[in-house]
Amino acid sequence: MIFTSNDVIINAGVVLAGILVLLTDSKYPDLIIGVIIFLIVTRGAFKILKLGK
Repeated sequence: MIFTSNDVIINAGVVLAGILVLLTDSKYPDLIIGVIIFLIVTRGAFKILKLGK
């Protein structure tokens, strides 16, 4: 469940970042959404580790 929900959010974020980079001609949307994706993946990893205890 954690993997699936994270995958949907991450894929939507990647598409959104691509659109924003295209529209704004800036690298910052990609950077910002990349950091958000990193935080989501990290949070998911900690949830999975807690379930393993």
